[in-house]
Amino acid sequence: MAHIQFDFKYLKKNVPIKYVLEKKGLLPSFKRCGDKLIGPCPIHGGDNKRSFVATISKNLWFCFTKCNAGGDVIELVRRLEHLNYRQIAKYLASISYVLPGPYERCSALSVQKDFRPFIKPVHLIPDALLLKQKAIHPDTARKFEAGAYCGAGFLQGCVAVRLHDHLGNPLGYAGRRIQPNMVKSLGKWKFPKGFPKSKLLYNYHRIRHMVKKGIVLVECPWAVMRLSQIGIPAVALLGTYLSQTQRKLLSNAPRVIIMLDGDPAGKKGATRIKHILQSDTCVSIAALPSGLDPDDLSDHQLTAKIQHLLA
Repeated sequence: MAHIQFDFKYLKKNVPIKYVLEKKGLLPSFKRCGDKLIGPCPIHGGDNKRSFVATISKNLWFCFTKCNAGGDVIELVRRLEHLNYRQIAKYLASISYVLPGPYERCSALSVQKDFRPFIKPVHLIPDALLLKQKAIHPDTARKFEAGAYCGAGFLQGCVAVRLHDHLGNPLGYAGRRIQPNMVKSLGKWKFPKGFPKSKLLYNYHRIRHMVKKGIVLVECPWAVMRLSQIGIPAVALLGTYLSQTQRKLLSNAPRVIIMLDGDPAGKKGATRIKHILQSDTCVSIAALPSGLDPDDLSDHQLTAKIQHLLA
């Protein structure tokens, strides 16, 4: 891999302390109080729930008890992980899904050393039962290279969909598990090892020439396909969190309609993403009834939810 020059000023500005706490699994123990995150100190431990304060707007932290010290996100990672500065930069770039610096010309996938694109297409059956249940037509499934996989290996027992980067280069496949016991134990979706899903927007390469008309942001590829069938350009996050790379792509649109799933994670995600994007573009939320996904709605319901917002 090519040598990368890390811009520490850029990382300090673009990698929130919240991301570090989340990566360490510590975020649930913190409470949001206005512009601050307050909780036990992740550096020295302890049970004082108000010893550590991170100021969100300044991206600075301070421990008022045993450490009696503070600093920026670089200093926090140095104390937590005991890394040198180059290792800290790589760590921050990887957990935040941002490039090492604003002028970095390396591939957006370069920080994911484990990932290797799978370019070869595989045979998929477009009239899969899951796709029928979601009212996705076989022609749409063929267009998006989605369908049931009947072979062995990584995609065994899945309905698969092909993934590309924002320029249309094939990266591989994601698999939607079908067996309920597998979904319960492992989750609905599986991605290749090291796959940098937060560095791409699913379907962006197909609709990038339409971005100036406004786009809809959803969680899942199925919602993208359903919206495509009624002529509405959409991209999927493959989750509920927005990365810096995804934010940059979305900022090219004059209007973004957020339509995440109607579960608690989707509702919280929609509010969080609107807050992030509203400084870049015009943002609206098309809220769904509790427990429903976009692909659970009829074409008429989808059109009614979105068309007036895109007008």
